[in-house]
Amino acid sequence: MQSKNIIEETIYKALLQDGYELIDLIIQHQGSKELLQFFVDKEGGISLNDCELLTKKIDSVLTMEDLVDGAYILEVSSPGIKRVLKKPEHFKRFVGERACIYLKTPLEKRGRFTGLIESANDNNFVLDDGTNKFTFAYSDVKKANLDPVTEF
Repeated sequence: MQSKNIIEETIYKALLQDGYELIDLIIQHQGSKELLQFFVDKEGGISLNDCELLTKKIDSVLTMEDLVDGAYILEVSSPGIKRVLKKPEHFKRFVGERACIYLKTPLEKRGRFTGLIESANDNNFVLDDGTNKFTFAYSDVKKANLDPVTEF
C-alpha cells in the first residue's frame, strides 16, 4: 500500500475536479484487509447519492493508480457534525462555531481546549473558551473537531 499521504493527495486532487473536498482519511486493519474510510464534503453537504458516486470514483482511482495492494474495504461518508478540522481553510470556514482542540504539548497543564473559533488566518487561530482567549498555531494541534452543542 502506498503511504496515507500519497493516497490522500491523489484522491484529494481527483475529487476536487468534481467540486468535492476530501476532509479526512482513516486507514485501519480489518483482518487481512485494509479499511479505508474517506470523509468527503462539498458546498451544500453530501447526499447518499454523492457517497455512492464517490465510492465508484475513489475505487477506480485507487485501482488505476495502484495505491492499495490486495483486497480492501472502502467506505465514503460525510464528515458529520463533529467533523475534523485539519487545514487553515477549515478553521476559517467555521469561525463562530464551537470546537474541541487537542494539543501536541500541553499549555498551562491542559492538553484539551473547547470553545468558539473566534478568528483564523493561514498560520493560527483564536479559540475563546468563555473565560480566556487562546491563540494556537496549527502546527501545535494534534487533533481538532467541531463540537456543536446539540439539543433534543
